[in-house]
Amino acid sequence: MPAQGNYIKRNNLLQISVSELDAFHEYIESEYQFKLKWYNSASAERRLRKTIKNLQLNSLTDLQAGLQKGSISFQRFLSEFTVNVTQVFREPESLKDLKNNVLPFFRKVVDFNVLLVGSSSGAELATLCIILKENGLLKRSKIVATDISENILKEAYKPKLQKSDLIEGHENYLRAGGYRELDHYFLGAGSQAYLDESLLEKVEFKTFDVCHSQLEERFDLVICKNVLIYFQYDEQHHLINNLSRHMKDKAFLALGEKESILRLQKLNDTFSLVTGEYNIYRKN
Repeated sequence: MPAQGNYIKRNNLLQISVSELDAFHEYIESEYQFKLKWYNSASAERRLRKTIKNLQLNSLTDLQAGLQKGSISFQRFLSEFTVNVTQVFREPESLKDLKNNVLPFFRKVVDFNVLLVGSSSGAELATLCIILKENGLLKRSKIVATDISENILKEAYKPKLQKSDLIEGHENYLRAGGYRELDHYFLGAGSQAYLDESLLEKVEFKTFDVCHSQLEERFDLVICKNVLIYFQYDEQHHLINNLSRHMKDKAFLALGEKESILRLQKLNDTFSLVTGEYNIYRKN
């Protein structure tokens, strides 16, 4: 048995050797420009184990071989690897802060562009569209909804919720400043409810890797929630710098409640704090 020091151990069912992990990092970045080594190492290793298990493989070497042979597509890998925890009106207090401290700036403009990073299966997108609708801004907005996984992004084309999730989401909707019944915006179909398609008329969908992808558009508002937390501290600078390149001067950046760029010293001259409690910033 190899020496314990040669292995990264997180559970007894699957071990990933350092050499396996290094080889996979090199392969996945060279072949697909996917910067796996930028991710928080403990989180990435857990998700790699989950991916290997879900694909019914025995090792990381098997996963790499499957990608190389084409028996496993890169999009299938991304669908398994990425975290797709999503909820309608998640972090309602920060959404209310966005409504009160950012959206008023757009009420006098003819149109504006919004970039939504990490749309996942569509709950975040549904939330954004409803907020803009209730604030009279949806028709003047252009929303680019993105995700790194093409397969997951396709689910956001027609956002749907379980009826139980809709009931639970209503409380968060009210806490975020909503003033109707949340199901006003959804059409029922059995146990599922679909977002009213009229709310998606100003939405365009694109795959986007926040680490390096480049979009042609420049945006007035970038919403990138609960993405930074999955990356190593040093690499978070690269992500924010890439987002900054997509932002117009004086554009706004909204992060998750557990994320902050105040501690990223290299960025202190790039952004100013709008509201610290809920991590909303403005590009200088």
